[in-house]
Amino acid sequence: MKNSVDNKIQNGYSLDLGKIIELSFATFKKTFLISGVAFIIICIVALILYAGYFGLLFGFSNFADTMAQIESSALNATTQITNTLVGAVFSALFGPIIAGFIYVNHLANTNKEYGVASFFDFYKSDKVKDILINQLIITLFVNAIATFLVIANFPIISGLLQIIVALLTFFSIPLIIFGDQNYMDAITKSAQLFIKQPLVIIVSIIIGGLGSMVGIIALCIGIFFTAPYYFSVIYAVYHEAIGFQETSPIDEIGLE
Repeated sequence: MKNSVDNKIQNGYSLDLGKIIELSFATFKKTFLISGVAFIIICIVALILYAGYFGLLFGFSNFADTMAQIESSALNATTQITNTLVGAVFSALFGPIIAGFIYVNHLANTNKEYGVASFFDFYKSDKVKDILINQLIITLFVNAIATFLVIANFPIISGLLQIIVALLTFFSIPLIIFGDQNYMDAITKSAQLFIKQPLVIIVSIIIGGLGSMVGIIALCIGIFFTAPYYFSVIYAVYHEAIGFQETSPIDEIGLE
């Protein structure tokens, strides 16, 4: 797959928005129930971890007092730096789960078996190191620059920076799990791939974001089941942009 990725970077590729939407809905329809269950579990775990972090930082005694302390210290430089580092670590730790959501779409598209455990399979994969470091580098860079800009009172520029980095690294995790790239090549090649078809990818991301938010209509509870649609879009874009060999290495060796 490395040669295929390099070929797309050198010669470019075409994207059909209609095919992206069609494939994303096709895989989402197969996975939305199991993805919703996994998403709920992950949200609960994330909530517990973040609550524990803020509790250790500000205390567990009184929730109102804790929230007041968080608000009052929000722009404190020390707090900002601490949150930057902790946020990067949390992002890295959840990176394999993002990979799992994307990969489940591939399993569904290729008619392979999958379950809730499939969303966590990359924690025991030989790709876990690259996924963790990839997410750590991206989040640490974004958070560090964004924190500096917020402290310097440039929140709009901070927001724009985060959007730009998110776009340029759109392909990074798929390139690791499907394209057999290491963490640094995944970041650099993701940016090179993005600039080949930026408009279609941006429109796809917007559609994925809007589709993910549809669940709010169903008393907000439905969002747990529609939010994973965004990962279906990521998979569909990669599928249409890079594609897969008829027998890809990831299908032959699995996640060992």
